[in-house]
Amino acid sequence: MRDIHVHSREQWGETHAEQHLADLYAVLARIAERPELGELRQHRSYPFLMAPARRHFVVYDRLPDGIVVLTVLHQGRDIEGIIAAEGPSFRRQIMALRKKH
Repeated sequence: MRDIHVHSREQWGETHAEQHLADLYAVLARIAERPELGELRQHRSYPFLMAPARRHFVVYDRLPDGIVVLTVLHQGRDIEGIIAAEGPSFRRQIMALRKKH
C-alpha cells in the first residue's frame, strides 16, 4: 500500500493519492465483511481469493477470524504469474497465521 501511495502521489499529487488510498482501504473493509466477494475471480487466483479495488486487485485468503491480505496488484500486471511465483510463500505465511489461531 505504501508503494501505491508513493506512486499515486508522484503521478497525481497528494490529494489524489490520499483519496486513492482511502478508496482501497474501503474495499479492504468490504472484503473483510464479505470475504466471499473474492470467489468470483478465484479461477485467476487459485487457491486464493481476489477482488477488484479501483485499478488494482486484492489477493487474500480467509482466516477463522477474518482475512489476510497477501498482496494488492495493479490490474495491468501479470497477476496469474505473480500468484504462481509467490504462491508457496503466501501459503507458508497463511499456515503460520492459522497456527496462531
